Amino acid sequence: MKKTSKVLVILIILLLFPQKGQAVEVELDNAENIKPLFTNINIFQSTFDIASDGKSSNTVYLNSRNSSKVKINAYLQQYKGGRWTTIKSWSGSRNSTSYGFTKNWYVNKGYSYRLLSYGYVYKNNKIVESTSNVSRSIYY
Repeated sequence: MKKTSKVLVILIILLLFPQKGQAVEVELDNAENIKPLFTNINIFQSTFDIASDGKSSNTVYLNSRNSSKVKINAYLQQYKGGRWTTIKSWSGSRNSTSYGFTKNWYVNKGYSYRLLSYGYVYKNNKIVESTSNVSRSIYY
């Protein structure tokens, strides 16, 4: 059988017996950013900054719909020895559709830092959706 014939047979099989797959809907924020479309999460955002005195500001906010509880875990990380290590963590939840917090922590000079955060949406005490976010790294 020639190479073209083999390709044609494979295409016919694929058309006659479609495979089930899982598609992910995406929304184009702009030409460079692709955002997933969530079912329950409206907004999950974090901001991270370090002031000139070394005080880091770590803000995380989660807003959802059709949920009974939301939870956030946040990790302030330092890049040291070739890897990211958590130096401070915060966690909180609320029996509501939204929750957020701002936490401050002083960091040492000479390292890069970032904020890693996770958001969870619950319905009837079961996680129905989750997401994560990693901030830009800042050298201080």
